[in-house]
Amino acid sequence: MSSGESAQAAVVVVGRVDEFGPESRKAVTVDGKKVVVLLVGDDLVAYENRCLHMGGPVGEGILLGRVEAVLDENKRLVCEQFSTEEIQLICPWHGWAYNARTGEFAGDNSMRLRKYETRVEDGMVYVVT
Repeated sequence: MSSGESAQAAVVVVGRVDEFGPESRKAVTVDGKKVVVLLVGDDLVAYENRCLHMGGPVGEGILLGRVEAVLDENKRLVCEQFSTEEIQLICPWHGWAYNARTGEFAGDNSMRLRKYETRVEDGMVYVVT
C-alpha cells in the first residue's frame, strides 16, 4: 500500500440492537480475532476477547460495579459498596478487572484491552476495524 492509500475498514455485523439487554453480550470474529460486544449501561463496547493476564476469555466474565470505600466525615471507613457509575468486566480465569467502558486494567490504567469501534445503523450493531 502506498503512502497515499488507506486500508479499507472491515465491518462485521453483530446483530440487532434490540437483542442487547442488560449485561448481554455477543461474540463475533473480526479479522481472525475473537471479539465480544457488550452493553454497558447505554453504551455498546467491543473488545478482543482475550485477557491481558493469560489470554482468558474476558468477555465471558461478569459485569460488576467497582468496589468503593464509603467514608464518614472523619475519613473513617463506614462500609464498602459496589459502584453504579464504574462497571468492571472481570475475567473468569483469574479475576483481572477492567473498566467495562474503557477497557483499562484496574491494576494499571496504562494497560487496556484491545477496543474496537462499534456502530449502530438502522437498528443493527456493527464492529469496525
